[in-house]
Amino acid sequence: MCYTRCRPDKQIALPPWITRGCGIAVFSLWPRFPYPAWGETVHRRIIMFFSKKKATAAALVCSGCFQAAVAASETNEYLELDLSQLMNITVTSVAKKEQRLSDAAAAVFVITQEDIRRSGVTTIADALAMAPGIQVAKISASKWSVSSRGFAGYTSNKLLVLMDGRSVYSPAYSGVFWDAQNTLLEDIDRIEVIRGPGGTLWGANAVNGVINIITKNATETKGTLVRASAGNGGAMSTAARYGGALSDTISGRLYLTYDRSMSNALKENGEDANDTWKPLQTGFRLDGEPAGNKEWTLQGDLYDNGGDQWVFPHWTGDSPLPSIRDDALDAKGGNLLGRWRQELGNDRALTFKAYYDFNKRSDAVFNLAFDTIDLDLQYETALGGRQNLTMGAGYRSITGDFDETFQVYLPDRSDELHSAFLQDEINLVADRLWLTLGSKYEHNDYTGSEWQPSARILWKPADRHSLWTSVARAVRTPAIVEQHGRVLMGRYPASLGTTPIGIGDINFTGNPDFDSEIVTAYEAGHRWQATDTLSFDLALFYNDYDEIYTAQPVQSGLDIDSVFVNAQSGSGRGVELAADWKPRSWLSFALAYSHLEMDLTTDAAVGSQAGSDWVTKASPRHQVSLRSSIALAENWRLNLWLRHVDTISGRNSTNLLGDSRLLDAYTLLDANLIWTPFRELEVMLAGQNLLDDGQVRYLSEYQTPATEIERGVYGKVTWRF
Repeated sequence: MCYTRCRPDKQIALPPWITRGCGIAVFSLWPRFPYPAWGETVHRRIIMFFSKKKATAAALVCSGCFQAAVAASETNEYLELDLSQLMNITVTSVAKKEQRLSDAAAAVFVITQEDIRRSGVTTIADALAMAPGIQVAKISASKWSVSSRGFAGYTSNKLLVLMDGRSVYSPAYSGVFWDAQNTLLEDIDRIEVIRGPGGTLWGANAVNGVINIITKNATETKGTLVRASAGNGGAMSTAARYGGALSDTISGRLYLTYDRSMSNALKENGEDANDTWKPLQTGFRLDGEPAGNKEWTLQGDLYDNGGDQWVFPHWTGDSPLPSIRDDALDAKGGNLLGRWRQELGNDRALTFKAYYDFNKRSDAVFNLAFDTIDLDLQYETALGGRQNLTMGAGYRSITGDFDETFQVYLPDRSDELHSAFLQDEINLVADRLWLTLGSKYEHNDYTGSEWQPSARILWKPADRHSLWTSVARAVRTPAIVEQHGRVLMGRYPASLGTTPIGIGDINFTGNPDFDSEIVTAYEAGHRWQATDTLSFDLALFYNDYDEIYTAQPVQSGLDIDSVFVNAQSGSGRGVELAADWKPRSWLSFALAYSHLEMDLTTDAAVGSQAGSDWVTKASPRHQVSLRSSIALAENWRLNLWLRHVDTISGRNSTNLLGDSRLLDAYTLLDANLIWTPFRELEVMLAGQNLLDDGQVRYLSEYQTPATEIERGVYGKVTWRF
C-alpha cells in the first residue's frame, strides 16, 4: 500500500491497482495562489500514476499546508546566510581537511551552489569566471582556456583540477579536457578555487592553483529533480535526478544529463563554425553514516560526448598545404570513487580514498585512452593543545594507449607515482597566531624525486580580520608529449635552388631530458568582515618561475624539430580582490578584480624572445567581474553579471611559430530573470553575451580555427518534487 500525506493528522491510502508495477512515475504539482482577500494560500496537488499497461490518473485537491512524504524539495544552506556567516563556510581544499574560510591561509574563493544557480551558467568551466585571478576564455562550444595567474591556453597545464578530490587532468599534456566535466550542476555543493601553489598537499601540477569541484552529500538531494531548457540556435538541455534513503543510514541518488549546444561562427567569414557539442552523462552517489563515527561515500559517472568540429590546419601526407577537415569528436569515459572516514576520538581521524578512472578520445588529431588507479591514505591527529598534524601517502598508476595519427604520435606507456606528505599546524598564540609547515615528496617516472615544501602564517588581530602570508615551492612534472611525443605543426615545400626536393615537416618533438617546471611563490592576504553586510578579501602574490618550457628549433634533414627544453625563467605578480556587499535584504553585489603582470625571458642560446612575449601577453592584465542579484518580489529575482576582460595576444595553429595577433578587450553582460511560483517549480529566462553578438576570446594554439562566441538566449524550467 502506498500513502500520500495531505495533513499531518490524515493519510489517504491508495488502492493496490494504482501502485502496481515498476513503471510507475509520480508527478507532483503544488502551485500556490496568494490573494490577500482570501486570507490564506490554496495548495493543489495532482498526482499522476502510470502503470506498464495503461495510464491512470488520480487527482487530490487539498487545502492547508502539505507535508510531502513521497517527495522532498531541496534547500540551499547558502541562500539565507548573511556575509558574516558566509565567511565561516567550511572549506577542505586548503588544508586537506575541514576548516573555516576565514581560517584559510591561502587565496581561496568559494563558488556556492546559489552562485551557480543565480549566474545562469550552463557549464562548470563558465562558472569558474566568478573567481578572481581565474581566466576563463571560451574557444568554441566545447573548448575552453582556463588558467590561474597566467600561462593561458587550450593546453593550459599549471592548474590542478579535482572532482571530489579526483584529479581530472590528462597525462597526455597535463591539462584538462573541459568537455568531459559535465556533472549535474544542481548536484554541486561548492567549487573551491585556490589561487597559488597547492603542491604540498595535492602534488605535482598544482603550480598556480587548485580547483576542487565538490558535489553534495546524497542526504541533501532527496526527491526528484527534472530540468529542461531550450535556446536559440537549437541549443537544449535536459536533466533528471532521483534521490532517497535506502536505509536508516544510507542515502543515494542517480542522475542523467544530456545537452546540445548551439554552433558559433568563424571569425574569418562568419560562416558556421561547425562546433556543436552533445554531451551525455549519468552517475550515482551513495553516502552512509554507520554507527561509530564512521562515514563512507561511493560514487561514479559515465559519459559519452559527441560533437562536430573543424580541424584546421589539417595536414596530409601528400601535400605541403593545410586543409580544413569536417571532423567528429568522440569522447567516452567513466570513474568510480570510494571514500571511508573513521573518527578515532581525541581529534584523530583516518581517511582512505580510492578511485578508478578511464577515458578515451578519438578524432582526426587525437586517438588516446587512459586508465588510472589512485589510492590515498590520510591521518589527522592533535599533538598537545596547540598542534594539529596531517600526514598521508598515495599511489597512482596510469596506463596510456595511443593510436598514431598523421599529426600526433604518443607512445604507449605505464607510469607510477608514489607520494607522501606531512603538514603541522601550530597555534603560536592562542586563537590569534598560527604557523603551518609542510612538505610533499613524490617519485615519478619522468623526473624522479620531487619535494614541494610550504610555510604559512595566519594572524587574527581582531575578530573580523584575518591576515595571512605564505611561501611555497611547487613543480609541474613533464607530460608524455614533452618527453616522448611528436606533434606535427606545419609542412612546407623544400627546394634546392629552384628544384623541388620534397616536403619538410615542422614538429614539436619530445625531449627525454625535459625536466620539471618550478615556481617559488610568495603570497599575502587580508580578509576583512567590515560589517555584517560588507566583506573584502585581498590577495597579493609574486611568483618566481624557473625551468619553464619552450621549444628549441633543430634541423633534421628536411624537417625542423622544435624540441621541448627548460629555457624560460621570469616572474608573475599581481593583486586579486573579492568584495561582497548586501546593502538590503533584497539586494546584493559581488565584485572580483584581478591585475596580473608577467615577465618571462628565453635563454638566448635556445630561441628567440617571441615565445616568451606571447606567453606573457596571452593573459589579460585586468579582469573585472560584477554580479548583482535583486529580489523584485517574493517570487521574482533578477540577476545581472557584467565582466570585462583586457586585451590579450594569441597565436593560432596556422601561425604558431610566427608573430602573435592582438585580440580586442571585450565586455560581457549576462542576465536572467527567475520566477518561483511555488517552492518546487522554478522558471528562468536567461540571456548570455547580450552586449555583443560575438567575440574571439582566445585563439587555440592547436586544431581549432578562430571562432566568435555568439549571443545566446534560453528558457529553463526546473521542477523538484
